[in-house]
Amino acid sequence: MTEVQSITTSGEIKMPLSPSSSSSSISSSTTNNTNIKSIPILSQCYSFSGKGNGKELQDKIFRQNSRHSNGGWKFVDDIELKKQRGVCWSLVKSVGNSIIEGKELTSTCLPIELFEARSFLEKVTDTMAFGPLYLKAAAETNDPIERMKMVASFVVSGLHLTTTIAKPFNPLLGETFECDLADGSSAFCEQISHHPPISSWKLLEKDGKYKYTGHFIWSAGCRGNVVKGCLKGPHNIEFADGTNIAFTYPDVLIKGIFWGDRVTEFCGKMLFTDEKNDLACELIFNPNALGFVKSFFSKQKTPCDTIDGRIFRINNNKIKDGNCDKINPDDVLCKMEGTWLTSFLIDQVEYWNIRMIPHGVIYRDPETTLPTDSGRRDDIKHLKMGNLEEAKKYKALIEDNQRKQKKEKDEKLKKDEKLKKEDKKNQK
Repeated sequence: MTEVQSITTSGEIKMPLSPSSSSSSISSSTTNNTNIKSIPILSQCYSFSGKGNGKELQDKIFRQNSRHSNGGWKFVDDIELKKQRGVCWSLVKSVGNSIIEGKELTSTCLPIELFEARSFLEKVTDTMAFGPLYLKAAAETNDPIERMKMVASFVVSGLHLTTTIAKPFNPLLGETFECDLADGSSAFCEQISHHPPISSWKLLEKDGKYKYTGHFIWSAGCRGNVVKGCLKGPHNIEFADGTNIAFTYPDVLIKGIFWGDRVTEFCGKMLFTDEKNDLACELIFNPNALGFVKSFFSKQKTPCDTIDGRIFRINNNKIKDGNCDKINPDDVLCKMEGTWLTSFLIDQVEYWNIRMIPHGVIYRDPETTLPTDSGRRDDIKHLKMGNLEEAKKYKALIEDNQRKQKKEKDEKLKKDEKLKKEDKKNQK
């Protein structure tokens, strides 16, 4: 695979507007070897002929971002960035410094100007965009190691699609979203808790070859000029032969909220486990990251979007709370390297690259979805149509209604608790 860099005068590596462009693709610092081989299924994703939203989603990401010279997605829409920063500073003035001192953002009422016209439940399905390619291949192989490779590649392939600048709407308790994938799989998402916010989903392959389930307990906090987002919760992909691969997601950093370059990065670790076959996979994001103080005096050796990983036998390697502190070198079966913005290699074989076009999801006819579907929300519908004032009005109404319901629920719980105490007292 021959890759061509397009570099700006400021030293940034530019993304193509279309991943299928033959004249441009960002180049990975770890994959400049033109003799690298790719797995055969990648050839299925260099053109688009399906009904899914994958190309539209990816094109939007490419229009809004370019790869920063130090790695990570740099947001390049100056008009949108200026508008957002104005809103952010207004928010600080109205709410106070608690916003930049680490206050939990999921409990903060944010202005409509910061939102995109969809719910977080719909955004969850962005991570499934390459599902028809990788999960199908994972289901059809009998080799547990190859299956682990496919699942890890599936997750890495979707990371660059999740970094939109605008915030999705917080789902309402009981809100749902449903869609289909190109291979006939069906995805169902539901908001199962409001405090804390928990979004649950289920992706079902039409012939029962695999089932992907899990939930996100999501949180976000601002500290100075950086927002850190955490997506905690179990993710499980179960295959027809009884194999279950469980994994977690990395944290995300959005730098430059108020000033400087707006750059999105992933940080931390992902751990995949297959207990049936005694296998695990660890991916480390930005493995050579410098500490806050050290970053002022030293330059990082590798881009911040670098990924380093390995698949290994669990054996005597101690895994606790989703972490494996030390891996015995004798148990390592294969090594992984690359970046989540260029390409992903396993033992020098390419399993994903940025030129691939995702299938994405296929939206269902709104008339066939549940009454609780995200697409039926008035605030989202008006924002889609560009009716900002109407969207603001309905967003405020929905939030007021949620607060009222929460207050009524809390009062009922207090009343029930009081009655229980009185009953116990009377029984004595």
